[in-house]
Amino acid sequence: MVEPAAIDSYLMHWREDNGASIGEGLSRTSNPNAKLYEIVVTFSGMRPMREQLRATSSAEAAKFAANRYPTHTNITVVTKNNAKRSA
Repeated sequence: MVEPAAIDSYLMHWREDNGASIGEGLSRTSNPNAKLYEIVVTFSGMRPMREQLRATSSAEAAKFAANRYPTHTNITVVTKNNAKRSA
């Protein structure tokens, strides 16, 4: 039998606030000159997900995707050169 003192001293430390950061400038833009970027988001133990995000640059599209999907393992912005390559 485990002593109660041993159970009481055991604490789990993790962040439970891993929700998406959404809003203007965090996960989307209102810039009228923004273009659509195709991104591939990979999660642990799941198949990759493709999505199109409106952004002004590929770096901004990657930032928006990272804010929308905080539990991602990899984010790739698809360029014209590898648009036909499957993820």
